[in-house]
Amino acid sequence: CFFSIVVHFQAYRRRASVMYTMQFVAHILGLLLVSSSGTLPTCPPADFDTVRNFDLSVFAAKRWYIQEQMQVSAVPSHAHFCIHADYKQLDKKTFWGYDIQVHNVAADDAPPHKVRDSGTFICAKTVDATAGKLAVGPCFLPSFLAGPYWVIAYSESEGYALISGGAPTHSTENGCRTGLGVNNAGLWIFTRAQARKKALVQKVRQIAIDKGFDVSVLEHVNQTGCSATYLGSNHGIESATLTV
Repeated sequence: CFFSIVVHFQAYRRRASVMYTMQFVAHILGLLLVSSSGTLPTCPPADFDTVRNFDLSVFAAKRWYIQEQMQVSAVPSHAHFCIHADYKQLDKKTFWGYDIQVHNVAADDAPPHKVRDSGTFICAKTVDATAGKLAVGPCFLPSFLAGPYWVIAYSESEGYALISGGAPTHSTENGCRTGLGVNNAGLWIFTRAQARKKALVQKVRQIAIDKGFDVSVLEHVNQTGCSATYLGSNHGIESATLTV
């Protein structure tokens, strides 16, 4: 009889242990589901889109200065000084189908502000001109390996552009963001004027928020004290060299 009681007790304890474990797992899963459905948005937003009636020639005609940018693996984390970008439409496509030469320049935050110049290393391919959709990558790579580079919002008259590395597919508590790698990554606020205009930058940040972006990922770029050493010529493509 005593043996029977012990056997039944052990069986009960095993069943209780299994039930407790199952209940605990169900509780944790429930918390995760509630957290996910209650706070995280669907990304990208259902109505997410890019610009319309975009004029690539006008966009590429003059230099852009980066005022804020998202940190991604392709961008040095210590180079947020005097960043700018030039775009030059090519007379004919390259072997891999690129039709735009991209020229990016940034300098290290700390003196002596080592300049990091992309030279002729980066190219872009027009994917949908009127929608502001390009694909960017090293010029030596086939263009099908290039990453999306989308113009989300743009005003030539006001002098701003909001650029994203494709659609923001990652959900956060503050909205949606792109990835952190090389392709499908990045968010930038461009202005025509180098001097930071707080009201204009704030306007573009609000546009990004309205589009569903998490703007907490944006980091400030220092555009003050930039001498000719860090700026180069208008396109600087022929003479520029790559510094990594």
